[in-house]
Amino acid sequence: MTSRISPSLALASLLVLGLGHVNCRAQMSPYPDDLASAFKSAQVVDLRTSEVSSVVTLRNVVKIPPPSEPVLVKVFKGENLPPVLIPAFSKPGVNGVTIEGRYVAILQTEFHKEYEDILRHELVHAYVSLTSPEPLPFWFQEGGAVFFSSGKGRKFYGHPSKTEVGVTVGRVVDLDPTYKQKLQSFNYLIEKAGKKRFHEWYRNAVVTGVVDASTLLERGPSAPRSEQILGKRLPAWLWVVGAIVVIVVALIGFYAARREAGYY
Repeated sequence: MTSRISPSLALASLLVLGLGHVNCRAQMSPYPDDLASAFKSAQVVDLRTSEVSSVVTLRNVVKIPPPSEPVLVKVFKGENLPPVLIPAFSKPGVNGVTIEGRYVAILQTEFHKEYEDILRHELVHAYVSLTSPEPLPFWFQEGGAVFFSSGKGRKFYGHPSKTEVGVTVGRVVDLDPTYKQKLQSFNYLIEKAGKKRFHEWYRNAVVTGVVDASTLLERGPSAPRSEQILGKRLPAWLWVVGAIVVIVVALIGFYAARREAGYY
């Protein structure tokens, strides 16, 4: 999902936007008949066979069993939204929403790669929402959607100008700070637990509906800092220097003791 376009400058026009979404299964439409009507002629996506990269990753890499329910995807012009969808896009910057896990609405964009990224993002919401027996929390929904779709805090979308030769028309996309923080949280979990354990945790959270990141970060009691330092392998020369220092200190102590006792 995106935010507002800034004025065009030089060879490229720039846009700063943030990603957002209407929380899938937790977001229920009060007008199901109107919603179904709005999605007539929509593209039908089967998550069991879809080749969209985020879906393939969830299905074949993370190994979450794909839901059998079809997902309806449709592109709408912002100025011609059906009344039933207007509340979902009421927040400035929203470019795509997933409702009830089954309906994905995307605002029309002139950049095909931007559309692909929004689709990847929303299909993650659809996949996990249709699979999970419980509504999944916002941070988990958005962290996963950003991570498995683009995985980046900034992207550039562009294409050659239709009116000026050698000119690229495009826009830079920045994640909203809220969503960037969710992405950073997921990257942190992978860094601490490793990709294999992270995938196991994410899969279990989706299929059970129980999201508890503390289980992913559990480890035995950590040793004191001094023990961690001593436990590391030290260079041989450092051991030699340490031994010499110990001997010198011992000799100084011995002679000092003899002097104090009258021994020379």
